[in-house]
Amino acid sequence: MNNLDPPSSTNKSSGTAGIAPPDIRRQTHGSTEIHKRETDLTHPLFDHSYPRARLKSRKSFRTVESIQPDQAASHPLELWNRWDNTTNEAIQPPKEQPPSGRELQRKDWVTLNRARAKVRMTASTLHKWKLRPNSECPCGNQNQTMDHILSECTEGPHCTDQDLRDCTDAAQAWITHWRDKI
Repeated sequence: MNNLDPPSSTNKSSGTAGIAPPDIRRQTHGSTEIHKRETDLTHPLFDHSYPRARLKSRKSFRTVESIQPDQAASHPLELWNRWDNTTNEAIQPPKEQPPSGRELQRKDWVTLNRARAKVRMTASTLHKWKLRPNSECPCGNQNQTMDHILSECTEGPHCTDQDLRDCTDAAQAWITHWRDKI
């Protein structure tokens, strides 16, 4: 089986979208193709012997393990559970179902998902990118981060990761207040 890279801060969109990451979806599809190739007499590649791979950098579907077609539906979720090591409580646990809040307007939905993933253009981020002279929050805190804005800042309402995950009234009030400010 292929080793899957652990999620990074740049790959949190799968959890907020409610779909398995692309690597896992590709691996599952390849595994079902391998099963067809091994068992289906009418498959064009049945009993075909492949030449040695010329390029090590190319990942062929031939390198994955075969799975039964009836396991194909649960296989991505099993891989995703093993792959997901996030400790962010705002992102739903791996399941192929859209997260709560999908009925919001697009701008609110984007703000919600960015808050869930903790990636917004806060003063701290802008300072790190050298687009702002300091990382100070208007409330007086020395460092304006997403965690500060969510739970400590006196400039607006507060909400928890649980509120963001469930899209509660507190999260919607937070979104309405902060969507145009950060």
